Amino acid sequence: MIWIEMSKDEAHGGGEWAFSKCVWAPTYKKSQNRALTWPFWENVRDVRSGDTVLHLRWTDHRPAFVGLSTADTDGHITAERPPNAGVWDYCDTFYRALLTDYSEFSSKIELDSLFSKKGPQFREYYQNHNTKPKNLFYVVQSGRLQCLNGAYLSPADSELAELILGESISANQGYVREKVSTSEVWRRTKQRNGQSQFAESVKANYHYQCCFPDCPVNDRNFLIGSHIARWVDNPERRGQTANGLCFCPLHDKAFELGYFSLDDEYRVIISKDAAQGRSGVFRQYIEPYGGRQIKSGNISPDNEALNEHRCRCYIKSTFDNS
Repeated sequence: MIWIEMSKDEAHGGGEWAFSKCVWAPTYKKSQNRALTWPFWENVRDVRSGDTVLHLRWTDHRPAFVGLSTADTDGHITAERPPNAGVWDYCDTFYRALLTDYSEFSSKIELDSLFSKKGPQFREYYQNHNTKPKNLFYVVQSGRLQCLNGAYLSPADSELAELILGESISANQGYVREKVSTSEVWRRTKQRNGQSQFAESVKANYHYQCCFPDCPVNDRNFLIGSHIARWVDNPERRGQTANGLCFCPLHDKAFELGYFSLDDEYRVIISKDAAQGRSGVFRQYIEPYGGRQIKSGNISPDNEALNEHRCRCYIKSTFDNS
């Protein structure tokens, strides 16, 4: 998922709540009715770890995209307070999601210039995404494109992100510090988003439960969409639900380390590695389940990907008599 943070306040909370440290917002408006809130504030709660946040800031009184960050945590509600809550000091709870890996554009992408050069595309996008309530960072009023006042955090998709960053991408210039071009940053961003979508698809395929035999974990916060054939090793299978297994963190790590694999009937095959055999975790949580079948999903694991995993981890298939 991609988000656009729009803020005119440079300090923006101060300390670990400052710009590029996190996105945050009050959970309700200043009113006797605490149920009154604002959708662009509530969006903070929907941020997920790994999401991309594009930063739209006012510099020299002009709005410009100045960089991007990665969400380090899911959005959540907290009773912790920013050092400088400003006009939101009345609030006793806040939405917050921590950020990491801030990359600043060495050349700002000015919004007025984008609207001027790509006005028809932005208007078309607005018409095609004119939902109620609107959840875009900009509006079309009297035929004019302008920022929506108060749209602190709004969702975006690849199409909108390409509109914003596309000119930088096509120019392939060094817009980002450390000699990393915007095209490279955007490539990594799309890869992260693809991985996030893959993980969600895999978890849904296994009905949000760890598929390892008898594992009771079914809390979405403790589930991982694990690749069978690794992302970097097998581009053809990237994003395919059949190339994924839903595991809890323990079984995900054990699968990654080669403590076990699966045969073509989706039964657990135990590693014969002596070093792993000395592991208490291996003996207690993996070894007793050899030969047991994993829980089934709507889409079965890809057998060629499983064979690739077995070869990578030096685990022989039960059908291999050699």
